[in-house]
Amino acid sequence: MLTLRKAYGLLPFNRVSLKYRLLLYFLLLVILPTSIISVTIYNESYQTITENINASVQKNLAMMETVLVKKFDEMDGVANSIYLNPDMLDMLSAERPSDQVGFVNELANLNKILDIYAQPEGPAKQFVPKLYMLDRPEYVQYNFSRNVSTISEIEKEPWYVALPPKARYSIVGLQADAAAGGTSYTIKLAKRLFGLRNMTIPYVGLLTIDADINDFNSMLVQLKPSENSSIFIVDSKANVIVSPDLDLLGRSLAGEAYMPKLLRQPETVGSFDERIGGRSELVSFRRIDNLDWTVVSVSPIGDLNGKLVSFRRAMYAVLALCMVLAFAIALLLSNNITKPIRKFIKTMSYAQEGNFDIQVQYRRKDEFTYLFSQYNKMIMQIKELINKLYVSEVKKKEAELKALQSQINPHFLYNTLDSINWIALRHDVPDISDMVTSLSDFFRYSLSKGRSIIPIEDELRQVESYLSIHRFRFKDKLDYALQVEPEVYGHLTVKLILQPLVENAILHGIEKRHGKGFIEIDARKLGDRIVIDIADNGVGADANALNAMLAGAEGANGANDSFGTRNVNERLKQVFGEQAGIRYRSREGPGMLVTVTMPAVTTWEENEDAQDDHRG
Repeated sequence: MLTLRKAYGLLPFNRVSLKYRLLLYFLLLVILPTSIISVTIYNESYQTITENINASVQKNLAMMETVLVKKFDEMDGVANSIYLNPDMLDMLSAERPSDQVGFVNELANLNKILDIYAQPEGPAKQFVPKLYMLDRPEYVQYNFSRNVSTISEIEKEPWYVALPPKARYSIVGLQADAAAGGTSYTIKLAKRLFGLRNMTIPYVGLLTIDADINDFNSMLVQLKPSENSSIFIVDSKANVIVSPDLDLLGRSLAGEAYMPKLLRQPETVGSFDERIGGRSELVSFRRIDNLDWTVVSVSPIGDLNGKLVSFRRAMYAVLALCMVLAFAIALLLSNNITKPIRKFIKTMSYAQEGNFDIQVQYRRKDEFTYLFSQYNKMIMQIKELINKLYVSEVKKKEAELKALQSQINPHFLYNTLDSINWIALRHDVPDISDMVTSLSDFFRYSLSKGRSIIPIEDELRQVESYLSIHRFRFKDKLDYALQVEPEVYGHLTVKLILQPLVENAILHGIEKRHGKGFIEIDARKLGDRIVIDIADNGVGADANALNAMLAGAEGANGANDSFGTRNVNERLKQVFGEQAGIRYRSREGPGMLVTVTMPAVTTWEENEDAQDDHRG
């Protein structure tokens, strides 16, 4: 799992602060949907605009086709007007002149009719009509007519040879006329003429109508898709027939990279993208089937996509604005969330340095309010606990000082008792020496070097010293005996548990009886327990009342007198558990029996407060 997290870069991201993570999340939350929506809209718009551009270009090409056809129909209309002129029909249906005068008159009459249509203000307007008569070689001898000539002038021209015999009219195509002022270009329409009033003369001549190429070029210029577009008309061999660029007229574009592809297109209309001269171009075409011409438009895509470019710029501007706004809002939100946390961390650093007087001040009413209020309460509680702990430590130090002083006093007492013992021995007073020795042993075992858990043998020696002192005090009124099984030695017990019990036996039992008192201490090991019985032959007491006092009830002897025994019982239970403690029992005859029970333990790690040395 750790390897996967490292592989995907999760661990470094987890080291980023919460502020910047929230900032990143907010930015992604705003920018990602905005980008997806913008890209989707852009793609849809691009497709729509592209389709509209193609449709617009095709519409222009279709309009160009319509204008061309209309133009040719207009030229055909002029040709028909000339052809159906009554005078023209009479001359076309008349027999061939027989003499020179007849040829001259015929030529003059034909030229007169054509001049009517050749004038700029005439019916033909900008069109130039010309008549080529069949079987009129005599016309060559007369050069006064520009519009009428013999068919022999053109019968070897390729375009004439290629004329279909039964077409209503034929568009010959581009014609170049060289003159002194330069080459002029026209589009020629040819129409065969017949003697309609003389069926013996089926074919009499050819009528042509020439239109200036500039008329067609001006139409192309008006229908250009864009300023930098190129629009022209080519024939089936890729020769340019019409083009505003006069340098292209008559040239073959078969060598252009896009032309073979265009000519191979099976569709009548279409378009495709092509890289021309390092620039993306949209090549659109429309074929004029009855002419075998193709209207071609080559336009820079950048020009056609002007709206798309504007839309893209607007989209980028909106995205940039959204990013700026998203960043500002994300920064505001992340600061709004992380600022209380940073404030909280700063306050915690003061607490870490030990300053618990500074609390988090927060005025808003949100989830942080509860968090900070609880933190402030916790800080106050910690401060109170520290103050209490400080007071307890001071008291502990004072107790240690008192304990040290109490240790100094017994040592001084030991030295004093030792001096008294030597003086008693020097003056041969053994009773004083024995009593001083017992008192010295009693204090020594009571201190036990500050330990609260001591060997049982030390506890037995301490209580024996205590009994020895009281035996000197009571003379013949008190005697005692200790019976200890060897298995008891080596085990541990709580310090000062036997002396208070023996003291109670003496005060409440032995002193109140008549005659000699006797105290017997019996220590033995029963299984995993140590049992010590303390029996006396005093006046006795109510064992049930004493046991009830140990359990918490008020004893018959009063609270002050029972404090020592209760303290012994509580200390045993505190150290060894509920299985340890003391219990009173009545015995046969006078007196009372108290039994001390504790676990048989040989090792102990003592970790008690110094005050334990002074309990009991």
